[in-house]
Amino acid sequence: MKQISKINWLNVSFIILTGLVGITGTILFIVFGLVHWPTWVLAGAMLIACGLSITAGYHRLAAHKSYKAAWPIRLFFALFGAAAFEGSIVEWATDHRKHHRYTDTDQDPYSIKKGFWYAHIGWLFTLDPSKRDFSNVQDLLDDPIYRFQHRFFPIIAILMGFGLPMAIGALWGDPLSALVIAGALRITVVYQMTFFINSLCHMIGKQTYKNSSARDNWVTALLTMGEGFHNFHHQFPIDYRNGVRFFHFDPTKWLIYLLSRMGLVSGLKRVEQRRIIKYRLQTDTQRLALLSAERVEVVKPLYERIHHLLGRLEELEKSYLALKEAQFKAYKNRLREIRQKLKATERELRTFLTLWSKVARPLQTCQLSGS
Repeated sequence: MKQISKINWLNVSFIILTGLVGITGTILFIVFGLVHWPTWVLAGAMLIACGLSITAGYHRLAAHKSYKAAWPIRLFFALFGAAAFEGSIVEWATDHRKHHRYTDTDQDPYSIKKGFWYAHIGWLFTLDPSKRDFSNVQDLLDDPIYRFQHRFFPIIAILMGFGLPMAIGALWGDPLSALVIAGALRITVVYQMTFFINSLCHMIGKQTYKNSSARDNWVTALLTMGEGFHNFHHQFPIDYRNGVRFFHFDPTKWLIYLLSRMGLVSGLKRVEQRRIIKYRLQTDTQRLALLSAERVEVVKPLYERIHHLLGRLEELEKSYLALKEAQFKAYKNRLREIRQKLKATERELRTFLTLWSKVARPLQTCQLSGS
């Protein structure tokens, strides 16, 4: 007999009431013309600060340790992350690390296999905090900032999430609408941004690098401060980027990089481009093999040529770095020669990858004669 999960009435009440107050209150304030324009600016600033504290702080820094941050940055993320009311950094990270370890299984805290609404919000309605095992986040508990935030989370969350916007709004005589719009409504919006990653990003989009439920979806990237390239993230969780291409919309990635240039964060982890390409080819080839051996044969020459170019690129890069470290003037011409070969190989690789996209991807959906 299937056990019925106990309802977490605290989560249910807070999420529903915050949403009702935020949405209804905002509409009423607008209708009666009671909102001062600085309040909208405050709400936007709080939304960005809290949203990025979740994506850059809770997620990429704490849960995945994809970079290191100085204490002022960790403190900022701890304070404004608490204002998002998504739990402490320690609680958030233990759930998320478990999600990555047990993706799409019964042990996944917000498994999409249990349905869209369960992954989106239902898991919070039945969450039993007493069953959390913090053994996978001992590294975070060793950090005094994270430990303090975890211990005093309710107080910090209330002060930062409601007290701060109300106090700032009082500066221009608008504390109540600031409480509703920059507080309750903003919390509701940030909730949906996070929830979409757990639900929509596991249902709609491309499985570019890994055959799991996680998807790459540029639309959700726009809604989640760059977290929408979720298939890439599940394959390479240690990478500080989610949008790996320079044109991918990923404000979180840009923030982390900017902070690194300012010397406030360091040790940014990046997966080698060659490895990323290999996984992309491997995933496409596996899908083709499931359809027919004939499809694999069609792309085999392309596959082999790209792998050859990747190997050549690796050899050239090693030679270039070795000569550069030697710093002998006699190697100047040789360095220039290797640089030229590197650029030529990269151009050829881009050409063949473009060709791969035009051939391999359509083969996954088209009907071959005799297949």
